[in-house]
Amino acid sequence: MKKKPNDRPIFSRLTHGAIALLLPLLGASLLITLFALASPLHLYAQEEIGAYTVQSGDTLAEIAERFGVSLEQLIVLNQIEDRDLIAVGQVLLIPAADSALRALPTKSVLAKPGDTLIDVARRYTQEPQQLTALNHLSMTARLFPGQPIAVPLDANIDEPLHFGAIDQIVAPNQLVQGRTGQVTIESRRPVSIVATWNGLPLTFLPATPPADDVAENPQTVVTLLPVPALIAPAAYTLTLGYTTTNGIFVRQDRQIQVVEGPYDSQEIILPDEKGGLLAPEIVEEELARMTAVWSIVTPQWWWTAPFTRPIGTEYATTSPFGTRRSYNGGPYSSYHAGQDFGAPEGVPILAPAAGRVALAAPLQVRGNAVLLDHGGGVFTGYWHMSEIFVAEGQEVNAGDVLGLVGTTGLSTGAHLH
Repeated sequence: MKKKPNDRPIFSRLTHGAIALLLPLLGASLLITLFALASPLHLYAQEEIGAYTVQSGDTLAEIAERFGVSLEQLIVLNQIEDRDLIAVGQVLLIPAADSALRALPTKSVLAKPGDTLIDVARRYTQEPQQLTALNHLSMTARLFPGQPIAVPLDANIDEPLHFGAIDQIVAPNQLVQGRTGQVTIESRRPVSIVATWNGLPLTFLPATPPADDVAENPQTVVTLLPVPALIAPAAYTLTLGYTTTNGIFVRQDRQIQVVEGPYDSQEIILPDEKGGLLAPEIVEEELARMTAVWSIVTPQWWWTAPFTRPIGTEYATTSPFGTRRSYNGGPYSSYHAGQDFGAPEGVPILAPAAGRVALAAPLQVRGNAVLLDHGGGVFTGYWHMSEIFVAEGQEVNAGDVLGLVGTTGLSTGAHLH
C-alpha cells in the first residue's frame, strides 16, 4: 500500500462522516465511533458559532429546527457526509441564530513549534472544527510558537507531571460504555512506554504516521482505550510506565470512570431455519476464531486519510451500534456489535481505508465475512455478504470493492453490518 504524504495527527483525522469501526478485543466487540468523546451537554455561542452535544433520539433535521438554522447550513458547517450518521455525544457546531445563547467560556493555551489547530485539538482532546470557530483560523494554518489559542474552559489540560522524561499525558477522565478513548504522551526524548488499561496491554505508536515527506515523531505517541459495550460502570485503572536512562522503572496509575452508555433496546424474531445459530457452542466457537485474529495488534499505521463510508450515502443506518438485543423473546443479554446499513442484495461494499485482509471466509453467525486490519489495533468488519471479492493477506486501499451486500448468517434481511 502506497503511503501518501500527510502531516495531520492520525487520531485528529477520525472525525465527522467517518464510519463506525469494529474493534473487538479479548472476546468483546468494541466500537471506535470516530467522533469526539462524549462530553456533558453544553450550549454556547462564540460570536456567531455555538456548540451542541447530540443526545439520544436526536436527528439533524430536529436539531436544525430547534436552533432556527437550515439543515444544509448544519451539514456544511460540520462537514457531515451522511445526515443519518450522527452519534450520541458528537459535538455539532451551530450557527447561532438565537441571541440568547451564552458565550463559550474559554482559556488560552500556547502553540508549540510546527503546530496547527489540528495538533492543538488532538493535544487537548477537542474538536478541530470548534477551535477553528473559536480562533477564526484555518484548521491547517501553521501557528507561531507561543501563539495563544482559545480552547473551551473544560478542555483537559494536565498540570506538570514530574514524571521524568515525560512532559505531558493527555487522557480522558471519563469514558462511555462501548466508546473508545485515546491517550497521547509527549516526552523530551524517545521512551518505550509500558501500559495497561484494565489489565489489557496497550501499544503506543507515533501520533503522526511516517510518509514520503513527513518523518514520524517518536516523542509524541498515542494509543487507544477500548471500552466493552457491556462493561460495568465503574472506575478502571490506566497504568503507564517506562525505564529511565539509569535503569529504574517508573510508573503512574490513573483512574478513568466508565459510565453507562445511552443505548436503546431491540427485539428480533428469527425465522425457524436461523434460530439454531444462537446455540452457545456455535456463537462461542466463532467468537474464539475471530478473537484470535483481531487480538493481534499490528505495530504500524496503514491508513493516511480519513475513513470513508463502506457503502453509498443513499443507504441509511437501520440499527446503530450498542443496541441491547433480545432474540425470539429471550432476555436482553447481548448487544449489536456494529452498525447496520439497509441496502438490497448485490450493492458493492467498499474498503473505508487502506489495510490488509485479516479474514475472508464464510462463517455461521456472521455469514460471508471480511475483516480488515488497518494497523495499530484498528479493525473493520463486514458481515452477511452475498459474495466476497478479496482474499486473506491481500492489501487494499480506500474504495476497493470487498464484496456485495447479502443476508447470509444470522440475518433477517439484506443489509451491511
